[in-house]
Amino acid sequence: MALLRLRWNLGWVMLVGAALLAILTRAAPAALASTTYKSVIAPDSISLVVALALIMVLENVLRKTETLKKLVGSLQRLLGDNRAVMALMPVLIGILPSAGGARFSAPLVEESSSGCLMGADRKSFVNYWFRHVWEYISPLYPGFILTATMAGISMGALFRWQILFTLTVLPLGILYSFRGIGRIRHPAGGTLARDLGLFALSFAPIGAVMVLVIGLGVNIALALAAVIIVLFVAHRYSPARIVSTLREGVSLKTIFMVVGVLVFRGVLEASGIVDKLPNTLEQAGVPIYLILFALPFAVGLVTGITVAFVGATFPLILPLIGGVGHPDMGMLAFAFASGFAGVMFSPVHLCLVLTRDYFKARLSNIYRTLAVPEILVVAVALGQMLLLGRGST
Repeated sequence: MALLRLRWNLGWVMLVGAALLAILTRAAPAALASTTYKSVIAPDSISLVVALALIMVLENVLRKTETLKKLVGSLQRLLGDNRAVMALMPVLIGILPSAGGARFSAPLVEESSSGCLMGADRKSFVNYWFRHVWEYISPLYPGFILTATMAGISMGALFRWQILFTLTVLPLGILYSFRGIGRIRHPAGGTLARDLGLFALSFAPIGAVMVLVIGLGVNIALALAAVIIVLFVAHRYSPARIVSTLREGVSLKTIFMVVGVLVFRGVLEASGIVDKLPNTLEQAGVPIYLILFALPFAVGLVTGITVAFVGATFPLILPLIGGVGHPDMGMLAFAFASGFAGVMFSPVHLCLVLTRDYFKARLSNIYRTLAVPEILVVAVALGQMLLLGRGST
């Protein structure tokens, strides 16, 4: 956090953090080198980096061909309010459970913010906040699936207890995103049918990626590559223009930041700190309600990954709240909301990293906007637990 305040590149910050962590845990140099190497060349890591690079290329193509402009323009005319468009874009892209999704929706938020007097921190909040409305309730997200599986409950039951969080996130996002931002009316410019057709055509590349990944289970990197190739052909890109687009589109600085985060996470996991944290708090005699908040929040904050806080802390939490198969659902949902709050505040959360990088926003400013609404979501989870959660399954 201190180095980020000094405007260091996040990639270097993460590498310094990984080195410091290795020193504090007395990791052997050979083990550190092996962990770093495995973190970078792991199939999931390579897929993520390739997907991010392709997302940047796709964004370049959609921007240069004015597809983004047409997409946002048609939505502005259909909805009549650019604020609705700004919120809707990350909500739609957020259906796609991809770490690179925030980088996918950021240019759409930027394009639809035209005419609004919004700073980089507010745009970052819009992209980041609305991107995550689904993670509490969507069976497409691994954290949601893992929670239901580990707790021995149906995903339908977990959905019913966590839908309140999504219904809380949406109005809070609207309130904190658009306070003081007036509605900007846009001229009709065409018939309803024409605008609907233009929206469908402009959204087709993004929609195709979502259908391939969500509907057909295609790897996101392969889906992006296929859509980009179709766009190159459809827009008659010459070989020279393709090379130029690849050079312009891919930001090595962003790729380096992601690699730094991956290395830090790898060293963190190898250190065993995340595994030791639950037992440390339990042995310290921390009260159960505080454990339900502190354990998931701490692991979420450190790792920036939903699956990490669920996998590392719920095995300890479940015996305290009724056990597998019949947990107190209010407590379980509160623990999930607490852990996800940690994920949202995590400086190594890739969605935050990519959003901040795209809009060139200061992390402290994003946190200032994020703090109150995220605390309110946890407060809603706490209220639900206290009012409805006792012994309920």
